[in-house]
Amino acid sequence: MDLQTARQLNDKNTAFYARVHASFDATRQSPWPGWERVRDAMRAHCMPEGERELRVLDLACGNLRFARFLADGYPRLRVWGIDNCEPLALAHIPGNPSDVRVQNLDITGTLLDGHDLASEIKAPPCDLSVCFGFLHHVAMPCHRLQVVRALVQHTRPGGLVAISLWQLERSPRILAKAQPLDDAGDYLLGWQNDEGAQRYCHSFSEDEVDELAKASSHATEIARYSADGKSGNLNRYLVLRVNRCAKTND
Repeated sequence: MDLQTARQLNDKNTAFYARVHASFDATRQSPWPGWERVRDAMRAHCMPEGERELRVLDLACGNLRFARFLADGYPRLRVWGIDNCEPLALAHIPGNPSDVRVQNLDITGTLLDGHDLASEIKAPPCDLSVCFGFLHHVAMPCHRLQVVRALVQHTRPGGLVAISLWQLERSPRILAKAQPLDDAGDYLLGWQNDEGAQRYCHSFSEDEVDELAKASSHATEIARYSADGKSGNLNRYLVLRVNRCAKTND
């Protein structure tokens, strides 16, 4: 994957979400089953429910449904959501709007332009930093590593980082509709019956999951599991705990 192709694929994805965001949002209202184990990890390793204010960084937050999922158990919830579709996030703010900050940022574009993602994210050190349903849109492996490192940098020592990695090749139904771009797990996928809507997606191998688990020397893997989809295994989850000696952004 070269830089020029990655830029073209990012432009395609930006156009895709601008075109279909309303219908896409309509299909993305329920929490993913895999999030339950992220919440369990929070209770066990980081913070029991209701103990104090929970700070969450949601990178590629979409319609903020993960924040809505957490809100029941953590009434003192503060969220920093990052996405380049700000109106979608603002339309779904849970609880008190003053407890949610939404930053409009083209995450992939930032990486493609050579900027430091961690520096571009305007959020304090958080208890939990997540990135769900996004990394399969990042075409270059080096940029995926940078996303994980940015999440770690914005997580307090002892806090957790959780990411989901789509393994679409596990679904014969999805794979039958996908247009392969190469033999490295890169595809174009359509949307419903809209012939003009296509998005770039990557299907992660377990070797790639291993690489992302080791992206930062300041975090340690504490959980890895599969969940979601009708088969219950379309997403591979990684949960990392930031080391006590790690330094975070102020």
